[in-house]
Amino acid sequence: MTIEINNAASPTPEWLAAQVGGDALWRPAELPERLEHAESRAFFTEVGFPAVAIDREWFDSADLPEKGMWEADPDELFGRRYPDDDSPPAKYAYGLGTFYGEMTLMLDGETGVVQVYAPSGWDHGEGDQGIAFASVREAAGAVALMATLAAPLEDPDSDATARELIAAIRAHEWEKSAYWAWVVERLEEDYLN
Repeated sequence: MTIEINNAASPTPEWLAAQVGGDALWRPAELPERLEHAESRAFFTEVGFPAVAIDREWFDSADLPEKGMWEADPDELFGRRYPDDDSPPAKYAYGLGTFYGEMTLMLDGETGVVQVYAPSGWDHGEGDQGIAFASVREAAGAVALMATLAAPLEDPDSDATARELIAAIRAHEWEKSAYWAWVVERLEEDYLN
């Protein structure tokens, strides 16, 4: 199997639909007013984001069409605000979906960067688990890629697919991303040991 990872870096609507199915490509009729980042807004309306469940561990964004994106104060989530600080948020972040059971991909509504939020660490300054993707476009490509590879990774020869995916991630230097680092770790643990 040859992994088309280059398409995941800058996915088109056609490529995303081919990976996850046209019905699973979520284009919200209305976006949150406080989602200020123009490129992210354009991506949601013109391209769309995968609303899929790739089992509980890999990624789950299936409830986006029904519930929309979770809106939160990133300073509070990531421990940058004192607990007794009741001032209004300086900006907002939006939940795209969860992986590894509870980690959430959060889109910064001002900058368009996608960070990893760990709910278990919010109250002691460890909610911020780093940048996952530079943009919602990259996040959508990653989700679609993982959706495509979910079935091949269940095949008896899944170690070859896992090795190819790890090699592609490292060739693109995506392992700097908190999400891709987690993917590599899971692939190595689950398929290569």
